[in-house]
Amino acid sequence: MNPILAQLGFSATDRVAVIHADDVGMCQASLSAFVDLLEVGLVTTGSTMVPCPWFPATAVFCRKNSDVDMGVHITLTCEWENYRWGPISTVDQTSGLMDEEGYFPRRTSVVWEQAKVEAAF
Repeated sequence: MNPILAQLGFSATDRVAVIHADDVGMCQASLSAFVDLLEVGLVTTGSTMVPCPWFPATAVFCRKNSDVDMGVHITLTCEWENYRWGPISTVDQTSGLMDEEGYFPRRTSVVWEQAKVEAAF
């Protein structure tokens, strides 16, 4: 029996699903949807992507709602064709965290091949 589930009042035969909203802050709609789903009780947890355009608004929401369970999604890629973001920790091309346009690589394999571990973490 999971001790945390027991503390929450569940039995050993109960089945529990935790709905986690990923990529909050990727766009305006992702934050709006998270807030709406949180308010009606369909999600209880989420993770935000710091380099994304709506991260500042997500941070404001979290500061105003400190009881919200929001984690940080480590972001090292950006697969979108025309909607891109890049690292906030460096502008050094030798870090391996950027493609030729200055954005995160589109594919995970490129990160594995090129990124310097110290730049990624």
